[in-house]
Amino acid sequence: MRAAVLTSSMRRHCFVANRLAARLPVVHVWQERKSFEPLRYAADAAEEAVIARHFAARDASEEAFFARDDRVEAPATCLPPGGCNDPAVLEAIRRVSPDVLLVFGTGLLGASIIDAFPERILNIHLGLSPYYRGAGTNFWPLVNGEPEYCGATIHYLDPGVDTGPIVAHVRASMRPGDGPHDIGNRTIVAAVEALADAVALRARGRLRGVAQAPGGRVYRRADFSAAAVERLAGNFRDGMIQAYLRDQPARDAALSLVTMELEA
Repeated sequence: MRAAVLTSSMRRHCFVANRLAARLPVVHVWQERKSFEPLRYAADAAEEAVIARHFAARDASEEAFFARDDRVEAPATCLPPGGCNDPAVLEAIRRVSPDVLLVFGTGLLGASIIDAFPERILNIHLGLSPYYRGAGTNFWPLVNGEPEYCGATIHYLDPGVDTGPIVAHVRASMRPGDGPHDIGNRTIVAAVEALADAVALRARGRLRGVAQAPGGRVYRRADFSAAAVERLAGNFRDGMIQAYLRDQPARDAALSLVTMELEA
């Protein structure tokens, strides 16, 4: 099953593209640069320092987890922010004739792409939909003291914000000494394997997509702040992960998660 990948350009995105190419016939990768500039949400120098430390720690963690993935090995095209919605890119995707489009970390994709590949676009959403949707959806559960809601959702893409039918939920194991970036990167490793598994199952039949329930929390980029970063760091200092692990079965019982299945 021929796959094209739409992603971004950071190490985690290169890792996902390379891992997919190791497991699937990936014909091309389009890499869209990120437009998120977190320091713009700082009100003063002190807030800049808080935000800068958080993202420096993220970058260091990504280097450790994805040390070999500083570039994409498959044929690839780099794009500006929002570039995946360029009509010329859509035509280029059509020319390579993928059976599926696999998405991770782009900006919102427009109707032109979604309409061109109906029920053929599978997305990794970092967060458990419908509980957390939008931006930073493995950041906000940790800010809110809810690590059980960290994970990833493999779903069909539709025009909504992370609202398409769910193929599978994925959660990585947590350990007492974990920081936020350890949890995030371990989730990415689990999610790319689940996405490749979904494509393999699709090639043998048709994956069952489970309609999402309404509701949940939707976060936007504009919700991000230095105060949220400080709350997250405080939660880790106060033993949030250890408290969750002590009561994990009861807390996990509140979740309704989808496992990967073939449609009958």
